[in-house]
Amino acid sequence: MKEDRFWMALALCEARRSLMEGEVPVGAVLVKDGELLAKSHNTTGVHPLNHAEILAMLSVSPARLRGAVLYVTMEPCVMCSGAIVLARIDEVVFALENPRFGGSYSLYQIPLDNRLVHRVKVRKGPFGDEVKGMLEEYFSKRRGDEDRLAW
Repeated sequence: MKEDRFWMALALCEARRSLMEGEVPVGAVLVKDGELLAKSHNTTGVHPLNHAEILAMLSVSPARLRGAVLYVTMEPCVMCSGAIVLARIDEVVFALENPRFGGSYSLYQIPLDNRLVHRVKVRKGPFGDEVKGMLEEYFSKRRGDEDRLAW
């Protein structure tokens, strides 16, 4: 979808900001009715809870979160997935699976759990290869091992 590419490209720009700041490159964009509500990127070096998704949701009033779509470059972790459900976000679109910590699709499917009061649509969006490239760049610099792919 053209709309997915537009919003995910903005999330990708946020992920690049994380990468430039020495953070795990994850970016998030929160959208409702075609309007940008918030954008953010990881700042976990400041505080371990400062994931892009959490920061984006915190910058918007709770009433505006209901029915919003969250575009995020990497599948949300368990913490973020729980917060997404509690915020009653309508849909999550992610670019790359997170096989180590994924809480929305690959490892756990918290937003889809029928035992919870609210369920969130989850789907894969564009730019997975670009996100994977940024993660490989980040982890190769961090570990100092150009030949070893961390992702």
